[in-house]
Amino acid sequence: MTTDSDVDLRQFSELIGGDPAFTSDVLFLANSSLFGFPSHMHSLRHAVALLGLDRIKSLAVTVAMRSFLDKPNSLVHQCWQHSVACAVICEEISGIFDLPADCAYTAGIMHDIGRLGFLKSYPTEMNKVLTGQHLNTQAVLQAEREALSVDHASAGSWLIGHWALPKDFSEVCKHHHDAPSARDSDILQLVKAGCHIADAIGFPAVKCHQQPSYLEARSLISVRLGRQAKFPAEDLQRNVTVRLAAFES
Repeated sequence: MTTDSDVDLRQFSELIGGDPAFTSDVLFLANSSLFGFPSHMHSLRHAVALLGLDRIKSLAVTVAMRSFLDKPNSLVHQCWQHSVACAVICEEISGIFDLPADCAYTAGIMHDIGRLGFLKSYPTEMNKVLTGQHLNTQAVLQAEREALSVDHASAGSWLIGHWALPKDFSEVCKHHHDAPSARDSDILQLVKAGCHIADAIGFPAVKCHQQPSYLEARSLISVRLGRQAKFPAEDLQRNVTVRLAAFES
């Protein structure tokens, strides 16, 4: 009897299995010290059996994003680190939003796809923006609009629509820099918090004069925290650093 999970695995394997380099990168991450399994995984099916299909899908998204950037320079690397940091943090705090960890991770790593797209397509213009002196994030968005007639939030939302990805991701891209609102969906609240916390613990995409403190960033989730663990900044920094080391090795 064929189950839905068997169908999902077969479709996923067919999707990326035709690209040996891509499959190799996914398996490399699955076999990294990040997970620490004693036995070596030689196939996607073996990796899925140990890690689960959702975790493997998250690794595949990470590999695809990294490949999308070609050979990163220091500015691309800085933006890439921010995206990974946001993804890891979103995964860490997903439970207080009652969201699946893999969905939270994917939303986090995709939230700045507009900025990464700009860096790939308009490196000269974006280098000027990213190396400029900016008071805060809103000033960065304004600089992008002046340089390219659109900011990375709107561009990211368009890209998500063009790629026919879930509308939730489009909302996240477009509104992750907006002020918090009671009307925000859970996933948008999550990514807003993840993005701010990533900035606060040392992984900003753009270095601004006014960076949020960790306490200020964590205030976005303070109501939901209740009696749960407070997610110390040091723990989040360490987790992000470990994940980045695995992804960049």
